[in-house]
Amino acid sequence: MPTAPLGTFSYTIKTGDTLFAIAQRYNTTVSNILAFNNIPNPDNISPGQVIIIPQSPPEAIIYTVKAGDSLYAIAKKYGTQVDTIVKFNYLSNPNSIQVGQRLVVPVSLR
Repeated sequence: MPTAPLGTFSYTIKTGDTLFAIAQRYNTTVSNILAFNNIPNPDNISPGQVIIIPQSPPEAIIYTVKAGDSLYAIAKKYGTQVDTIVKFNYLSNPNSIQVGQRLVVPVSLR
């Protein structure tokens, strides 16, 4: 069983689970779960498998990337930093966000 690092928890896959449903339930993204668990294919999960779920920061939203978006514009809109969005989403290339991609965006308390 994997050890869950600080800010995460372990979850045992149940029959009928999908990574999308798990991500929705725990306010994270499929890409975060895939990256955290080194799972190359989201369809490659099975009941009984234990995975690590990265928790979103307490004050965060899930933002769906739209045409014309940039991490800078998203960060500015929500009062956060590009580096913070990159960190929370485990982005290896911050210049390659895609339309429809869901991002965890920590928001500034105003």
